[in-house]
Amino acid sequence: MKIFKKIMNALGYVESAMQVIIGVVITVVGFANVLARFVFHSKIAYTEELTVNIFVLMIMCGCALCAREGGLISLSLIYDLVGKTGKKVMACIFTAFNLAFYAILGWTGWQKVIALKLFEAQPKLTASLKIPEGLFYLAIPLGAILLIVHSVEYLLDVLTERAACMKAPEKEPEDEGDAALAKEETK
Repeated sequence: MKIFKKIMNALGYVESAMQVIIGVVITVVGFANVLARFVFHSKIAYTEELTVNIFVLMIMCGCALCAREGGLISLSLIYDLVGKTGKKVMACIFTAFNLAFYAILGWTGWQKVIALKLFEAQPKLTASLKIPEGLFYLAIPLGAILLIVHSVEYLLDVLTERAACMKAPEKEPEDEGDAALAKEETK
């Protein structure tokens, strides 16, 4: 399990680094386009194509990182009311549904990549950049794989009670006066 966690931590680090790099690229390219429009009164042709397509990769990696921490939208009202066993059962059910959705998402994304003839001699090219469109669409199956891997990682964390939701919340005193009273009462 320790080796698995080390691999997952390394994968999470790579995904986080990709998030930063993509964010910087989108910002620089977007700023350059705005500058070109207002200063030179012309636009850079590829900026919209590039930013929209790599933004999809950024979203998929971000969703996978959220799945790793159990941060995707869930029904926490019921989840918070049940005990550890109930949370484990609900996590198994939620993960099963999520895995089915991610598998369908990955499959349909892969079918789109195939339809764009990425692996053929004459793939469909993007309008501005003139690179195969299928390269951008690879973000969907790649993201689905990352979502599957991190969802399983989170489920294992819940089942082994390593996830944050399985730990009892620590109650902190409201202010320093309450902390001092609490210490005196224990004496």
